[in-house]
Amino acid sequence: MSRVLFTSMLVDLIDDMIRQGDHPIIDYVKRSTEEQKRLFEAKLSKCDGVFKVSKHQVGKAVDIYLVKDGALMDWGIVPEKARQYHELWESLGGAPMISWDQGHFELK
Repeated sequence: MSRVLFTSMLVDLIDDMIRQGDHPIIDYVKRSTEEQKRLFEAKLSKCDGVFKVSKHQVGKAVDIYLVKDGALMDWGIVPEKARQYHELWESLGGAPMISWDQGHFELK
């Protein structure tokens, strides 16, 4: 799948979040190899950036956070929203939710 299709899917997802009354922000759409290595070494990713390349490195993944009262919400506090948005994401052609990284959305 292309980055153009990924962007189209992302717009649909973000639009739905906004229509549901949520306030999403996007983060980490594209990462350099160096940034991916840093996250791997900090144990914040399971992809080392070289032997196991992250979908973020190729622009086919995004991290989304919801904001409430000016603060980022932890997806663990709103598991029903995580399930709802990941079900939509999958229906658009995205990969299933990663249990330990619920704010991560990527292509299959």
